[in-house]
Amino acid sequence: MMKGGIFARVAAYAVLALGFWLLFQAFEKSNILSGILGGVIIIIGMYLMTGVWRGMFAKFGGNYQIRKENNSSDDTAEDRTEGAGRTGNLIDRGDQGGQLPPK
Repeated sequence: MMKGGIFARVAAYAVLALGFWLLFQAFEKSNILSGILGGVIIIIGMYLMTGVWRGMFAKFGGNYQIRKENNSSDDTAEDRTEGAGRTGNLIDRGDQGGQLPPK
């Protein structure tokens, strides 16, 4: 991957701009081959840009790992233990599902 620095950033932007220019030319001249090539170059340019920025932020010592949660964020411990064996209405926690109100 490209190392950080101004040249790497400019080169990544240039690759991305070339891809968009080729895509524009494909729409203007109805050329499918340059459209496919432009799309591939855009993806390559985005890959290069993320590599440059990741390398730049790694210099500052940050650990930029994406944290994954084990449980759903809206479930509390009470919901997991209390509601495990219940059947009924999950909205108001009533166990009278399917019954009509008294007359």
